[in-house]
This record gives sequence, structure tokens and C-alpha cells, in this order.
Amino acid sequence: MIGVRATWLLTVRALRESLRQPANEVANAFIPLFFYVVTVGAVGSVAREAFGVSDYKGFQLPVAVLQGAAGVASGAGLAMTVDIQSGYFEKLALTSAPRLALALGRILADAVKAVVLAVLILALALLYGSGFETGLPGMAVLLLATFGFALAYSGIGVAIALKTGSPQAAQAGFIIFFPLLFLAPTFAPIEIFATWLEVIARMNPVTYVLVGMRTLVTDGWDWPALLKGGAATAGIGALTLSLTVLALRGRVQQ
Repeated sequence: MIGVRATWLLTVRALRESLRQPANEVANAFIPLFFYVVTVGAVGSVAREAFGVSDYKGFQLPVAVLQGAAGVASGAGLAMTVDIQSGYFEKLALTSAPRLALALGRILADAVKAVVLAVLILALALLYGSGFETGLPGMAVLLLATFGFALAYSGIGVAIALKTGSPQAAQAGFIIFFPLLFLAPTFAPIEIFATWLEVIARMNPVTYVLVGMRTLVTDGWDWPALLKGGAATAGIGALTLSLTVLALRGRVQQ
């Protein structure tokens, strides 16, 4: 019970920090929306003829959501380094709060922020003309998937921050996401990829998260795709949480 309360209080603290520094959240929103508009504008008119995608605005919507979630998630690591360098993390470690709550508070806060950003991206995409085959229930599932992915991905930046205490190193969490995203079927269906690129894409867990979200928008309820996306997110989360626990253990023992 102490752990739940401590995690909740640290999550609220992290969210309040975001409200005091809104410029960071504006930047997190600008990047995915910019890429969304530019990509749709550049490719949307030829998407049907080139690779059979009639709703390219919907096709790109999950890309923007994942990009936004990864951008927000990277903030957990940067914020953690601020606490470490200021000495506040050490003070928290001396309290009765469970050690894992010190990391989970940050991670949960960024997952919440990722969902808020996803709502904004979704609203603007719909105004821009994107379809959404599964309607409101599908939108709820998309937001739930966004929360899960952000929760899982935030662990990368937090683990790096706890291990190094360096803001520069913590930023690597967002940098890692770019090759994962662009080696997934981001701009075109995986079926038209060159053989070597298709092999890489099918080994990439982000592919299954992206495709699962995309089916909600463009195809309808595709439960195998959704289950694969959920399994990929769970796999990412298992890895990042393990790394976070190991880095946290090393940090508090220093």
C-alpha cells in the first residue's frame, strides 16, 4: 500500500513539473505533427497508385502517435538526471518509499502525457480528414496501446539515466527509437519492401505495435494483429523494466 501511494505521489509530482514547463510538451507535440503533415502531403496523393493505400492520413496516424509517445517517454530519463544531479533522488532514496516507486513515478507520468498527446494527434488527424474504421471503441484501444507503449519505452531512458546520471546519455532513449521506427512499415506496407528490409522489419518489435494500431484505423478489428502488438509491447516492457531495476539497484547502492 505504501508503494502504491508513493508511486502515485511521485507521478503527480512529475505531472506538475510538466505543467510548470509547458514549452517541453509543445516541442513533443510539434515534432510528430510536423512529420505527419509533411509525410501525408508528400506521399498521400500517390499512395493509392503506388502501394494501394487509399486512406494515407489514417495510415500515418499511428506513426505520429508512436513518435509522440517515444518523444514524451524520453523525458522521463532527462527528468531523472535532473533529480540525480540536484541530489533530490538521494533524498527520496532515504525515505520509506519503495525504490521501484522512484522510477515508476516518472514512467507512469510520461505514459499519461503520451496519452494526452495521442488525443491531440488523433483529433487533428480526424479534422485533417483521416478515417477511423473501428470508431470510438477503437480509439479507446489505440489510447490504451499508446499508454502501454509509452510505459514500456520510458524504461529505456530511465535505465540509462539511473546508470549514468548524464542528460546527454539519457537522450539516447529517443535516438534509439528512430531506427526502430524507420525499419518498420512506416511509410508503406511491409508487403512491398525489398526482401532484406522485410526480414529486418519482421524482426523489429515496433513493426507489430505499429501494425496493430494501424489496423484499428484503416482495416477494422484484426485481433491477431492487436495481440501481436500487445505481445511486442509487453516484450519491450519486460526488457526495459528489467534494465531499470538493475540500474536502480546499482544507483541506490552507490
